[in-house]
Amino acid sequence: MTAADYLELVRRLPAGTLQDLTSGGAFVVLAPHPDDESLGTGGLIAAGRDAGQRVEIVLVTDGGGSHPNSRLYPRQRLVALRCGELEAAAAALGVGRNRLHALGLPDAGTPDGGPAFDAAVEAVAAICVSSGAKALFVTWDGDPHCDHQAAARIAAAVVRRLPSLALWAYPIWGWHLDPSLPLDRPKPSGLRLDIAAQLTRKRAAIAAHASQMTDLIDDDPDGFRFTTDTLAPFLGGFEHYIRLS
Repeated sequence: MTAADYLELVRRLPAGTLQDLTSGGAFVVLAPHPDDESLGTGGLIAAGRDAGQRVEIVLVTDGGGSHPNSRLYPRQRLVALRCGELEAAAAALGVGRNRLHALGLPDAGTPDGGPAFDAAVEAVAAICVSSGAKALFVTWDGDPHCDHQAAARIAAAVVRRLPSLALWAYPIWGWHLDPSLPLDRPKPSGLRLDIAAQLTRKRAAIAAHASQMTDLIDDDPDGFRFTTDTLAPFLGGFEHYIRLS
């Protein structure tokens, strides 16, 4: 099938509930960069906190590669800025700083294997165990971004260690695949979650990532910034989750 066919099936996934996705327990969100947690799962996180569930957010990379040519925001200052944005976004969703974790890997440098990969798997698995998580959420491995794909592989390795953990994928850049791109994948299964009650808070969390959503950093013509079109899939009343295990 084509990417357009596959993504239409994802959009039409049956409606589900927070209980269906998380079994009513704690859950962990694995985000490759600061902002992925809000874009892909902001409604889910807010709904979980509304229900009194424990939510842990694990940041894979430091996000320091979004504006490589900025003189006003050299890498370490940019990393600090994006860390603060993540804290503000999490607060908007009801998650405190004590539930935020950083693997500290370099932006665009998440490993596919080796000791650093194994250490990342160990760290995420430990958070899942200590929190009593029932579910793990990670970016879709079909996203055309190396960190998103590597994060998905980390999550898959975690679930091989913890087979009772439900694993769900959320697309980010996958929504923008070339519609004609052939995808050799089975028909997706999963659920879509109605987040109308959480949408205002999700949008506030997204807006907290000002370095990615605005011209806050305006001295790098090659710097990253979301556009109206690239942001559109994340501003609606549903989130979509592909079931992996």
